[in-house]
Amino acid sequence: MSVAVVGAGVAGTAAAIGLAQLGVPVTVFETVADPQPIGAGLLLQPTGQQVLAHLGLLDGALAHGARLDRLHGDTASGRTVLHLRYSRFAPEAYGLGLQRGVLMGLLWQRLRALGVPWHCGATVTGWTDTPEGVRLHGEGGADLGRFEAVLLADGSFSRLRSQLVAGHGRVRADPFPWGALWTVLPAPTGFPAIELRQRFRGARQMLGLMPVGRAWGSDAGSAPGINLFWSLPLAEMPDLDRLDLAAWKRPLVELLPWVSPLLDGLTDAHQLRPARYADVRLHPTHRGAVLAIGDAAHGMSPQLGQGANMALIDAQVLAQTRRAHPQAPWPELLARFAQARRAHLRYYGQASRWLTPMFQSHQRLLPALRDALMGPVGQLPWFHGQNVATLSGMKTGWLWGRLDLSNNPWSPP
Repeated sequence: MSVAVVGAGVAGTAAAIGLAQLGVPVTVFETVADPQPIGAGLLLQPTGQQVLAHLGLLDGALAHGARLDRLHGDTASGRTVLHLRYSRFAPEAYGLGLQRGVLMGLLWQRLRALGVPWHCGATVTGWTDTPEGVRLHGEGGADLGRFEAVLLADGSFSRLRSQLVAGHGRVRADPFPWGALWTVLPAPTGFPAIELRQRFRGARQMLGLMPVGRAWGSDAGSAPGINLFWSLPLAEMPDLDRLDLAAWKRPLVELLPWVSPLLDGLTDAHQLRPARYADVRLHPTHRGAVLAIGDAAHGMSPQLGQGANMALIDAQVLAQTRRAHPQAPWPELLARFAQARRAHLRYYGQASRWLTPMFQSHQRLLPALRDALMGPVGQLPWFHGQNVATLSGMKTGWLWGRLDLSNNPWSPP
């Protein structure tokens, strides 16, 4: 029997690749009938880069993405709130701005090269534990097969994880009241290309600009893209069919005047895409031979830029666990995996819940304290080091603890 992976996003595909490269038979189920490598830009941190390097996929990401040396955020009045340099964490460290379609393209390409069975347009509705394995069910009661183990990787708004904790655990998946509109636009000549830039007005307005390189499948000389991110409450998410684009652009230019040349590339409201998020707290993340990974297990706000990185780390740690205990039954392996991921995920979940109201909310006191304190305090050596370690995806605790991804589970024995 093989392992079933439900969902072909970053977490599911990376986990499927990781297990397949260890010789574990894997089958992937994806609800979307014809998934395409598209999506908002993402920031690949040193942690995610290390996993891709172990998988042999980092060179492809580097060929498409944009190297980012720092994150800079300031207020409309010019007061610095964030100024984080990766080199303060490690001289060779950097972030990699990447179009999500590139990461998905690289992962799907490897998945196909490995010959992993991949069923698109196949919606998994539940499962039944049997003495012979886990039997998956599809729409209309369809029998999708029996498997040794099942990985739930169906995202922040998973419809399956509630069955995982039914009667013996708990799940909270609180949708954030704030989301964003995003788009990727061609970078004008001379546009800043080595930093993630954010501009704030309180916590009510936030404009983000991140270089993300070229699209998947584009020529090497193609114009690089800039991912534009505009924060807004979900209740104010516009109807794109009726959006007055000129009026929509106006507050962005008022907040950051030099964004105007970039916005010239936005000519159709349907270039904008809505983004919604949820704060997911799931305990336990496994039962028997079924495990939730990625956003289905630990979705969080995008403030720390960790979503794709956490998914890649899940895949590596799962492969490490399997390689270290190749004869262990799957329930034992999944319990070991959950224990190995606990401290890292706890820290980033807490940090995300603490930071998000400072940047996306109607609050006044928290962003005022942020503007007054985060800039000067954040430049003190110890605090700056902690902040950059957090950004880099390496922390496993508030005061100490670092994630170690040096053990490559796919290296030759």
